Amino acid sequence: MQIRVKGPIYFSQNDETAMFEWLGRISVVEDVAGEGSDLIIRLKRTPTDNQLRDLLALFFRYQMDMTPLAALRTAKNESWFSEQESYWFDKVFRET
Repeated sequence: MQIRVKGPIYFSQNDETAMFEWLGRISVVEDVAGEGSDLIIRLKRTPTDNQLRDLLALFFRYQMDMTPLAALRTAKNESWFSEQESYWFDKVFRET
């Protein structure tokens, strides 16, 4: 499984390092590569609820396009992931 996202916004070199370290701590992430200004994030499998929450938080914090995360909605996580009052809902499901 792969997620392609427009690159994050970094405010310093340490900020960029911290983002990649955070991605590396999410155990479902297999690999991260840059392609132009895009990030390609390869996942080992569908993320658990906690792993998906970590991805949501990371994408939100680094102002990345969250719409690719909509592909991670499953019957198992839909009850909380599709909650319209959540901070991520509009960014994942409504923004273009």
